[in-house]
Amino acid sequence: MLKSFFSLGRELVSSRWSLLLIFTAAALFAHLNEGMPIGQLIGWFIVCGLGLVPLSRMIAEMVEELADRLGDRIGGLVSVALGNLVELVVSFTALASGLYHLVVVSMAGAVITNCLLVLGISTCVGARKQATIEIHPYSTGLQDQQLLASAMFLAIPTIFALNNKAELSEGANKFDSFASYSLIVSVIVLAFYLLSFLYQMGTARNLYMRAESEDVLPAAGEKKPLGSLIVMLLVVSAILVGVSENLVESLEFLVEGAHLNPLFVGIFLLPLFGCFSEALISIKAANSNRMDLSMASTVESSVQLLLFVMPLLVICGIPMGRYLHLAIPGASLFCLGATVLAVHWIIENRKLSWYEGSLLLTLYCVIGAGTFFLGS
Repeated sequence: MLKSFFSLGRELVSSRWSLLLIFTAAALFAHLNEGMPIGQLIGWFIVCGLGLVPLSRMIAEMVEELADRLGDRIGGLVSVALGNLVELVVSFTALASGLYHLVVVSMAGAVITNCLLVLGISTCVGARKQATIEIHPYSTGLQDQQLLASAMFLAIPTIFALNNKAELSEGANKFDSFASYSLIVSVIVLAFYLLSFLYQMGTARNLYMRAESEDVLPAAGEKKPLGSLIVMLLVVSAILVGVSENLVESLEFLVEGAHLNPLFVGIFLLPLFGCFSEALISIKAANSNRMDLSMASTVESSVQLLLFVMPLLVICGIPMGRYLHLAIPGASLFCLGATVLAVHWIIENRKLSWYEGSLLLTLYCVIGAGTFFLGS
């Protein structure tokens, strides 16, 4: 196994992407402080962002290999778990620093980037030579329902806060009534999300699992040992955590020192680096006519962020003395709602076209321009 592990490692770094590992090494050993000049902080932010690129590419290659062997559905779940690692690390780091606004807005931004930018490009790539492409009727239907439900679960606490004329706050350092309510809702939402796996893998397994002959493309070349793939995934993920922590730290100093617009940073800028892994997996899958895997890497990834990662942050913040609220600022909530409705509209007939992909990209540009010029 050790021999196959090193062989896999050499293969992963033997492409032009390996040149960017220089940025990865630099980002791992970066020493940042608040007193740095703005230009130097911007430089380190770019270095850390570029350092994520080769790591995300490695994850994409290994997940594609796993999907070939395990099937698109299970492979897609693996890609979702690993693809959201960056967002999870970013959010935990921001939560530990008391940056509640950045946690909430960046979560919404990751969903917007996944569902509009990444899925939009993937749809245009997958349907570029045909009128429409069919997608899994049950799998995508469940993803659509979960995405709509997750938006409602986040909107309702925000509405209750506004209805009680309370100051809308994304978090606090004391355990108040809103923190109690957020904790209860988080536990309920987590239970609801876990029930979806029981439904897909148990009760309705036959509906969600296509035949292997339909699901899996024949793997070209020699198959990598499964154990080596898993170990390498863990190693790359650990390095990814280190780079992500420095990325967040440089961003924190930038927001404070350069007075950047937090809404633009959280919704538009930060998710561009965090969603790179999903983008690679989704676009490559779409190019290979594997839209089920592409949908799992974008829509299902977004569902996991809202139904699993967000509630998990609320629960884990309690022993840290950081009480995250399930409340989203109005502009972010509306952009998230528009994104959810756009995704629902294009996939409700279980067919996709490149024109529908262009709709997602257009909406993404409209939101991005709004956060840059008018966000506050």
